[in-house]
Amino acid sequence: MSRAQTSLLALVAGAALAAGGCATFEKVSTDAKLGLESRITKPVVYRLSGVDPSLRANLDRARSELAARNYRVAVPLLNRALWDLEKIHRRSLRLDELVVAYDGLAQAHLAIGADDLAREHRRLSRALGEAEARSPASGVTQVLMKAKDAYVSARFRDAVRGLQQALIDLEDIEDLNTRVRRLADARCYLAFAYFATEQRERVRDELRRLWALDPALEMCRHEAPPGVRALIVDVQRKQKDP
Repeated sequence: MSRAQTSLLALVAGAALAAGGCATFEKVSTDAKLGLESRITKPVVYRLSGVDPSLRANLDRARSELAARNYRVAVPLLNRALWDLEKIHRRSLRLDELVVAYDGLAQAHLAIGADDLAREHRRLSRALGEAEARSPASGVTQVLMKAKDAYVSARFRDAVRGLQQALIDLEDIEDLNTRVRRLADARCYLAFAYFATEQRERVRDELRRLWALDPALEMCRHEAPPGVRALIVDVQRKQKDP
């Protein structure tokens, strides 16, 4: 082997080692940041707000899985986290954490090739961030009722838009049980409207998120059209035996 070839090999090996070192350093840095946030920073913020830090457990686990690129493991954790975070009574903190969760869902779905779902989660993240900057509104359930009326009237695209907006506006409901019940209702009808507009993967995404709240999916089953009922059974089977 010539001196020039030896030098070239040494250069390539050095570059590979440096790249590996950078990747390792980046992973260690990310792990350290997540660890600091999950063990110190966020628990302090939660306690100062009178909130149980354990409500963030699924979000912390999901973000660790995202950092490890275990995207399909992160998604169900994030779906559960969305309902956990609804228990945060302080609106600003709740919205801030929901933004983090939806950003995580966008990242995970983009990585697994579900670009359409990633765009929708990113849109929800932005909308919730904007909602955090404004004061809570009153009469927000009217948005949900109008959207449901649009669905019943077979104005399915209007229903989709209205129900997507309802997911944002319903966050202004102060009472926990009422808020969760209305959000679940909005997601059920959003699944129905997506089915009517032939967006099957979005139907499954909504059903998987509702499954994280209630594996029986009773809140949707009775009013679901036959096609959605078949997807409910499919989602239940796959969620139990992924």
